[in-house]
Amino acid sequence: MMTTTPANRRDVDGTKEAVVAQGSPVRRHYLVSQLKRLRAQAKMSQEQVAKELGWDTSKLYRIENGRFVRLTTEAVAALCRLYGSSDALREELVEIAKAARKQKPWWFQHEDVAGNAFYSLENEATKIQEYAMGVIPGLLQHPDYVEALMSRGLVSDPEERQKRAAARIERCKSILDREVSPRIWSIIDESALRCLVGSPQVMRTQFQHLMDLNKRPNIDIQVLLLSKGMAQPCGYTLLHLGETDRVGYIDVLPSGHFFEGSKELADHAHRFEHMQAAALPLDETQDFIRHLAEDLERP
Repeated sequence: MMTTTPANRRDVDGTKEAVVAQGSPVRRHYLVSQLKRLRAQAKMSQEQVAKELGWDTSKLYRIENGRFVRLTTEAVAALCRLYGSSDALREELVEIAKAARKQKPWWFQHEDVAGNAFYSLENEATKIQEYAMGVIPGLLQHPDYVEALMSRGLVSDPEERQKRAAARIERCKSILDREVSPRIWSIIDESALRCLVGSPQVMRTQFQHLMDLNKRPNIDIQVLLLSKGMAQPCGYTLLHLGETDRVGYIDVLPSGHFFEGSKELADHAHRFEHMQAAALPLDETQDFIRHLAEDLERP
């Protein structure tokens, strides 16, 4: 990890700010905080700003919550002009945005094996709802499970398998281990837990991983038992982008299917609520997964 050396400066309001190397996470946070402060000083609501600039309100929401992938210098300059910031501060914030754009998101390092259409949206999501069947959801997969999954023969080239595994592991880290992670609600069909991937040891490790993740305050995992019958013909994901925007995704060959129609989104959200009600409660899910792990230890 790159280290940075703070330098002191005085901002337009006379307060002393710590300035660190451009492009760092701290610098990104500084950019966001300054834009929020400027809007507050201008006494403008998010709705007013969006209307003035011809934006959707969710765009400004994502900017002010650091949920953007790469913020354009034009957007930063437009906000600063609207808020009436000093030329010096506007130039500084524009330079930070320019430096941040040089830092490519994780999937750009794996673009030969990871399509970025879904991942870029997932990276911006403030809330993720997913239903999985047959396989553990990607964000919840332990590295050992990922490696075993890649070794099942679906990808014949060893080098490509290694690349795909590295991309999946990096995806999990980038979402789950960042400072502000999205709210995740995952419903896993029992079939995904019953399917042996790798060895019993791999599955025990995966089960423990699920139980650990289920203890995080931003993650809820439920198991939908086979005794409830087939809930859906395939798994799907609902990505919430800010307060109002949503997009749905079905992971089917060859490159997945996105849906954004209000009726289709509402229909899948309604189905998800029904599955939440039918699935095991959170504490019972923990017990169920623990029992599965214990069963694998028996001869």
